[in-house]
Amino acid sequence: DTVESEGPLGAVVKCEGPCLHSDMKDLTEPLLPELHQDRNQDICEKKSINLSRLGTVLVITFTTFILLLIILAAQLPPQQTMGMTTIGSQTLFSNLDNLGWVRTIYGEYKLFPDICLAGCDFDEAVAVCEEQGGHLPFIQSEEENEEVKSILSTSPQSVWIGLISKYRTGSWQLYKTEDAATYFNFLTEDNEESHQSHDDEDARCVILEVDDGGKWIKTGCSQRKDDKGGLVGVICQRLPNVTEDVSMRVMMGKSACDDGQKGIERDLQNLERDTECNEKHNNDDRIVKLKEGTETMAEHCDKIHEKYVPNHVCMNQAVDYSGFGIIPTHGPHRPNWASFGEYSYLPIERWQHNLEHGCVVLLYHPCLDHHEVTMVKSVLSGCMRKHIITPSRLPSLTRPLMLLAWGCYLEFQFKDLHRMRSFISSHALGGPEGNYTKDGLYTHLQMIKAEIPEGSDRKDSIVCPPL
Repeated sequence: DTVESEGPLGAVVKCEGPCLHSDMKDLTEPLLPELHQDRNQDICEKKSINLSRLGTVLVITFTTFILLLIILAAQLPPQQTMGMTTIGSQTLFSNLDNLGWVRTIYGEYKLFPDICLAGCDFDEAVAVCEEQGGHLPFIQSEEENEEVKSILSTSPQSVWIGLISKYRTGSWQLYKTEDAATYFNFLTEDNEESHQSHDDEDARCVILEVDDGGKWIKTGCSQRKDDKGGLVGVICQRLPNVTEDVSMRVMMGKSACDDGQKGIERDLQNLERDTECNEKHNNDDRIVKLKEGTETMAEHCDKIHEKYVPNHVCMNQAVDYSGFGIIPTHGPHRPNWASFGEYSYLPIERWQHNLEHGCVVLLYHPCLDHHEVTMVKSVLSGCMRKHIITPSRLPSLTRPLMLLAWGCYLEFQFKDLHRMRSFISSHALGGPEGNYTKDGLYTHLQMIKAEIPEGSDRKDSIVCPPL
């Protein structure tokens, strides 16, 4: 077929044979230079717009990714980076983070078994712990020693502890302090033959060996291996920063909230008044004695809801006992309870926590005759290990002696030892945590540490065993 059509510039073009459809016309027309240039410009502009959009998308995506990383990092515990410390001829490598710390009532512990490639000497171990914001362990009780030994069981090896005798042979103190050590767990003389370093004059530092049942070995401070050839590692102790549990209750035990040492003066404001029998405190003060006879006073017991949990109050706040009666048998207290035993003075903020742990507390007026105090406190210490004895002005001059347990108390004006034993037997180990056996960490002004009564055990399984 022959078809006539209008070509460029109005020319008539004849087409023989099949012709293109009219809407494909633009594709068959030759492009003039100006039209070609415009077309290329349009294409370039479109490409530029597409590249611009792609760049914007990439920037937004990258920014979103970075923000997501920042948000995720904020949810993680604060961490530090790999650290490297050089001491002497040895380089110490450490993964300095907050992971791996074990929380106990004595603080947090972390084992660094391979931090010194050739074993650590004492000074190197000290540097490792200080870099972690802590110190070598200050082990001050059998229970704390067992806690450390348990942590070491995951990687049995010898470790340094924070005990030195650098200034006088045989005089041991907690390093970095002026505090004399009060607890020791050295191997007995009978077992020392196989440990060549024990009698060495240079044995001024101490390692703990798990293989020896957690016993302590005296050794030179420059040693990096124990006497069995094993490398000496490092375990560090520090105060926890986190003081609250999942229920937002302040946790008991050592922490920045209360370590049993700092800020305790807040609770000692009544020390002089509660420990002295003097008319300057009360015009009626005079030495008094318990009467002979049978105590007829009925014990007083408060009704406490079974789900009641006393608050733990940090040392930066006062403990308020208003609303708990003239003689509180339960209530808020400090996170650290007192070590069991007798005190020249123990504030209520501490022994209230002991009540929660099932202790029986003996309070005596400072004017009670000294000989009678000696007699009655022997009754309590002979009945149970978990006890507290301290002077106080909660007892009156007419009833100068008082026994307290969780929720109950009994005042005495008569020297009735049988009634005392009866109260102790009836109320011992009460309280929400009455079966908790661990000793307390607060020891300020402790005179006599409690011992296990003859015929009983650490759990006070037999209260007031037969004499």
